[in-house]
Amino acid sequence: DTTVSGARTFASTLRGRVTNRFRPTARAAMELRIMRMYRTIIWTFVFMPLTVGCADEPSPEDRLQAHIEVLANEGRPPVEFVLELLQEHDLILFDDANHSALEPFEFYRELVRTPGFQEKVKYIFLEAVSMSEQEGLDAYLSSEPEDVSLLYTAFQNDFSGEGWSYQSYYDLMHEVWEANRSLPEQYRLEVVAANAPVYWSAIESPKDIELFRAGLSSADYTQYRTILSRLERFADGHKGIYLTNTRHAYKDIRDVGGIPFLNAGTFFYLRHPGKTASVRFHNVVLNVLRERPPTTDVRRTTAGMESFSYSWGRVADGLWDEAFAAHGNSPVALSLHGNVFGEAPYEGNHMHHAAPGQTMLDANDAVIFLAPLEDLHRSGKNGAMYTASFKPELARRLELLYTPEQLRLVIESAGVSAIEAYIDATYVSEPPTPLPQVRAAEPIDTWRSSGGAP
Repeated sequence: DTTVSGARTFASTLRGRVTNRFRPTARAAMELRIMRMYRTIIWTFVFMPLTVGCADEPSPEDRLQAHIEVLANEGRPPVEFVLELLQEHDLILFDDANHSALEPFEFYRELVRTPGFQEKVKYIFLEAVSMSEQEGLDAYLSSEPEDVSLLYTAFQNDFSGEGWSYQSYYDLMHEVWEANRSLPEQYRLEVVAANAPVYWSAIESPKDIELFRAGLSSADYTQYRTILSRLERFADGHKGIYLTNTRHAYKDIRDVGGIPFLNAGTFFYLRHPGKTASVRFHNVVLNVLRERPPTTDVRRTTAGMESFSYSWGRVADGLWDEAFAAHGNSPVALSLHGNVFGEAPYEGNHMHHAAPGQTMLDANDAVIFLAPLEDLHRSGKNGAMYTASFKPELARRLELLYTPEQLRLVIESAGVSAIEAYIDATYVSEPPTPLPQVRAAEPIDTWRSSGGAP
């Protein structure tokens, strides 16, 4: 949701320069420092006295050691941890932190291969796929021999309009197809498209796109009801996992007035206590600093990130990263309940209007660490889905998604003169690459001078 596909350098190109769009501006970096200073002041002078009385603030070494001890005493191998969660909960919401992140999908594939998971889980719910594309998912999973082209329409008709081309999704679907070949019918996994319908054939004007995007304001409720219906309100004993990201997986983050942001995970948390668990994969965190009206030269997107000033940072200013490093940087899963990890001040995409004093435990129940941030990757891209029959439709959509002047500049920036050549040059297969957002994060030892928070 936070990484917009197609014309990746569009905003900077219109300003006559090419920049790394994941690197925060000087203003954004300053706003983040001010926000964190405010958070530290609130924590130090309001919430810390309520919890630790007049005790002296622990030294950086003591704070780090407290995290290392929790990892040593409570950390679990990730697959075992998830299987244990499934003993207690019927639905696990996985927050991949960034839809393009590769490592969470490698973990999902490992789960699918695990007999204990196959015995417990019936459904894999996908946030990134519209429910109107369920037929394609079902056709692929029942194909003999395997026919990956049956998935193309499902990923062509995504919410951005440009196609959902992350190879990680194709690889996961293949893993499910492979597993189902050897499973008895009653244990075969079903992949369910959980998000709102998308009918690009009915979108014929920029006004239609505006209406379509406005309708997505209720997408979290749609996701909640779709999953709840398939699980028969948790009455049939079937279990599932929901593959989503931060803005849909939160449990109970509240605004300054104390009203919960109604993410899909929040509907489950408030209405079905104990039935679900929210698990975040450790990654950079999106810090939304403020809302900003987009300028006329910036293309509007379904993700809407052009309406915010934001930056990417490390959870707890890098303290978690140092603790994981001291633990050997080996994969580990950890509950956030009753420990210093869960007490870390909340950071995320609601920061700019979230009530102070909230913690990472308010957002998620657990965290899974797979690798150091510097070793994480963005998924490769599947260029084969941009078939000869789809490319004219993609050209039609691009002419709706951009103004004529915007589209002209985007095409010129690719060094071509026609939209067909632009599509051929842009929508292609790509290998995995280092996750670019990591480059924008602060140094790992920033926490040593930030003070205050656990």
